[in-house]
Amino acid sequence: MVQAPQSKVKKAARGVLIVLLIVFSLASVVFSLVVLFSDINPRKEVSPAQARGLFTTFIYEYIDEVHPQRLPQGREWTIDRLNFPNNNFATVVATDGQIKSRLEFIYTVEYPNVRVIKVNDITGRDLQDANLTLIRYLDFLRREDYSNAAVLYGGSISRLTPYGPAGAPLPVLLEGYCEATSPAERCVSFIINDLKRDPAISGDYLFKVEYTLPDNTELIISDGKKEFDLIVEAQDDGQYLVTSLPFD
Repeated sequence: MVQAPQSKVKKAARGVLIVLLIVFSLASVVFSLVVLFSDINPRKEVSPAQARGLFTTFIYEYIDEVHPQRLPQGREWTIDRLNFPNNNFATVVATDGQIKSRLEFIYTVEYPNVRVIKVNDITGRDLQDANLTLIRYLDFLRREDYSNAAVLYGGSISRLTPYGPAGAPLPVLLEGYCEATSPAERCVSFIINDLKRDPAISGDYLFKVEYTLPDNTELIISDGKKEFDLIVEAQDDGQYLVTSLPFD
């Protein structure tokens, strides 16, 4: 009768040990599975800078595969310019040495992979954007809004220094240029006759422009010139600036 309680105690202790062993075994299995699948499919968060770096590596390697335009055999795309205006958004200028294209990419990074969500071919839009920049620039000058015209001017400042006092700001120099150069003593209405782009060589956009004086006659300068070449340049940030003065 004395040994019975001891036997029950041993059985109870053995039961507790078995339960603990089962619990630890299950915990070990769960931990192993978590580690295994975490290694196979990690969900690593990446910063915007890391995402840009991964996309840069991706696009340099796979531009031919993701480009909407398929080139003939023996030709391939190379990256000419790459910009990131926003997170998960990139603009790519690619060329094969003969033609140049502009693409917009919306992408996401599922580390370590890059997934392209959408590609827009905007190859023709650059000429439209350059044309719009020139129109705005010339119209600001015509309306004597020299401050806004100055924002769109990216040419030489030294060419304008004769038209204003020393140290004068760009808007003042542009005003002096229009007053001194135009027969109307101001910049006037304009007509854009032709526009060309040759970004594969220089990145410049060439426009031929004529002007109309306030009396509706054609502007002709002293040497008989009545058509003027104006140049717009694409910047690395995707913006456009006019590098010419109206009567170049």
